[in-house]
Amino acid sequence: MMRNIKKIQSEIQSLANSLGIQKFDVNGSFREEISASSKNKNPFALSSATKTTLFIRVWNKNNQVGVTNTSNLTTQGIKDALEIALESSYFSSKEVIYEFSESCLTPQENAFSQNENSIISPIQELANECIKAESLILDHDSVFKSVPYNKISESLSGRFYFNSNGVLKSEKKNIAYCYFYPLAQEEGKHAREAGHISIVNGYQKLNVLECAKIALEKIIKHLNYTPIKSGKYSVLFSPESFLDILYSFANFINAQNILDKKSLSTIDSLGKEIASPLVNLYDAPLHEKNVAKTLFDDEGTNTQETEIIKNGVLKNFLHSSYTAKKFLTTSTGNANSGAKITISPHFLHIKSNKNAAAFQDNLPTEPYIYIENVKSLHAGVNALQGSFSLPFDGFIVENNKKTSIETATVAGDFLTLLKNICYVDSEEELTVKGICPKILIKDLAITGNG
Repeated sequence: MMRNIKKIQSEIQSLANSLGIQKFDVNGSFREEISASSKNKNPFALSSATKTTLFIRVWNKNNQVGVTNTSNLTTQGIKDALEIALESSYFSSKEVIYEFSESCLTPQENAFSQNENSIISPIQELANECIKAESLILDHDSVFKSVPYNKISESLSGRFYFNSNGVLKSEKKNIAYCYFYPLAQEEGKHAREAGHISIVNGYQKLNVLECAKIALEKIIKHLNYTPIKSGKYSVLFSPESFLDILYSFANFINAQNILDKKSLSTIDSLGKEIASPLVNLYDAPLHEKNVAKTLFDDEGTNTQETEIIKNGVLKNFLHSSYTAKKFLTTSTGNANSGAKITISPHFLHIKSNKNAAAFQDNLPTEPYIYIENVKSLHAGVNALQGSFSLPFDGFIVENNKKTSIETATVAGDFLTLLKNICYVDSEEELTVKGICPKILIKDLAITGNG
């Protein structure tokens, strides 16, 4: 990998010199991926793909920036991309001035990460495992009609960054994942669906059958269900469901969104209590349990753990190098490349409450709702207003008995939700999107059909 990246770096530097380009940077990625699904215990939707992409920024003599991307790695393809970026720079903003990240000024900032595995598994092996897992579910009981959503995938991927100052950074990952979402239907009842996803470093560590068993256990719990009445309930969120909502409203910690006035926060929000004192939120891209660790962002800025909320108080926003300059601070390493640099969290971590009393001692005495999974995030969230109305899979819990809910939605205001957190569990759970304990929130509106 390094040999190929250095070859691309050398060629772009040579072409830039010939075109009179003195300042540029390149954010690149490559990916080799295979995936397999099964249908009716037969291989289905086998696929294999390889792609390399370069995102190029070029500064002209007026310090304006032009951008382009290309997957054509021939000499002519790269030259064309540099020329397009240079030409487009003269039409770019003179007010929004991008610069190299502070951690990309000298070659001393170089960083490299190499994954041990460099060979991808045979696709037939993935297909066979998928068939075994699907069969395990379908053979369990006749109520399991199909597993409409199932997949096993493995990828070798890498990212790299280099610029005209001689800085070079690269990282390589080997990630495998699988998911199974069975569909079950008993006579005279509604169809029910639930599932599970697993993600690890390397296919050899992926326990496909265990993932299928967990999916099976989840769907079985939803076979017997009951309607519930609409009203205000205390709601216990699973780690997955709470993180889904948190990511949907991530504009409240996004410095670029704040500058664009498309955020639930303002510059003056720093230092204010925006959540329950029980909430401690971090962006933790380098967490030891994060299988997709990221050493640097698309600007080449080194990533770091960023304290966002401490004891309910907003401490920091997430920054790119541009927003950091505007806020008179340093970049947090959360930039994404594009015609306009955007910002997003890497791996959110809500820390557990080590001083929490026993879980059972904090549960409401009246019936409460346990939300396992929220749905329709694309349609049920108004990120600019802070409101949400989301269907969910979950349970009503009464006298320590959990019964699946037939159908219901949860609605509320995100900032109010943060302040109404009344319990954060002492046990953290790893999910695909981050780490989070179970979280209890009082007085949320639930619409049922009972």
